[in-house]
Amino acid sequence: MPSRGSRRRAGEAGGRAGGAGRMDAGRCPPGGRLDMSHGFVRHIRRNQIARDDYDRQVKQAKEQQLRRRLTPAPPRPRRPDRQVYRAGRRGESGPPGRRARSEASSGSSSSSRERRPRGPALFCLEYEADGGQVTSVVVYQDNDPEEVVEKVSAQNQLEPALHQALRQRVQEELEKRRVKR
Repeated sequence: MPSRGSRRRAGEAGGRAGGAGRMDAGRCPPGGRLDMSHGFVRHIRRNQIARDDYDRQVKQAKEQQLRRRLTPAPPRPRRPDRQVYRAGRRGESGPPGRRARSEASSGSSSSSRERRPRGPALFCLEYEADGGQVTSVVVYQDNDPEEVVEKVSAQNQLEPALHQALRQRVQEELEKRRVKR
């Protein structure tokens, strides 16, 4: 039996010679390329492709979300949630200057009393007709519900049932707000 040292030397020598022999035998192609027949790299590539697909989907979802936010307004205009100042609503029949002069020249005491605010303003009533025309009337604390509905009816053709329902609703809103103040 050979000694331990001789075995080691023989193994080392055999290992070097065997390794060189395998390379020369054609097991690995020349140029130092790796043998990919084990299939491990295939799993890595599949994971990379899946990751790239996922990243692409997330990026597209973000872009679509931004597009949805930047879309134009819906075809039917929405009602504003809060009171909005709209200039020139009173004088729709003509230019504002001409309308103001005609009101000043008429100067009846009843019309000047209606325009003058009586008590604090409670709310602004906005009535939207079927055609989309919005009529705004400021309702004051001392207003009569029938008077408010008449102002709305002057600009819109209201059916008697709708006239009565609007008067009822204005009455309820006035009572609610008068109690709070």
